[in-house]
Amino acid sequence: MLEGGRHVLVDERDLWPDGQFVTTHLIVATDYLDDHPDIVRGLIDGLLDAIDYANDDPGAAQVVTNAGIERITTKALDEETIAGPWENLTFTADPIASSLAESKDDAVAAGLLEDVDLDGIYDLTILDELLAERGRAEVGDR
Repeated sequence: MLEGGRHVLVDERDLWPDGQFVTTHLIVATDYLDDHPDIVRGLIDGLLDAIDYANDDPGAAQVVTNAGIERITTKALDEETIAGPWENLTFTADPIASSLAESKDDAVAAGLLEDVDLDGIYDLTILDELLAERGRAEVGDR
């Protein structure tokens, strides 16, 4: 937007309750979770550390992210290009389950997906344990 002189037509946050919607999920096969809960716990613990880092020190997190972009693409973004959109991001461990359900319903209505049952899709046991250990509110059952 900065380089092309563009403007935002729709801010998707305006379309969701409280402006929150899921864009990324951490997914683990149930069999893997059952066989390796310690590894999954370590993965989620590291994810929580990364989320804390992104929220606690956005400037440093942007530098690290931009270094990763440069490593992958051979060209870093201008600082303004990464800093502007960063202000619109919310880093959270909450899967915002209601937005996944609504996205599914919209895809079904548009004929892009056959209806599926999302009941039980989340097992937030390890996440809630780790949040409690950090003195934070649990996400709870979905």
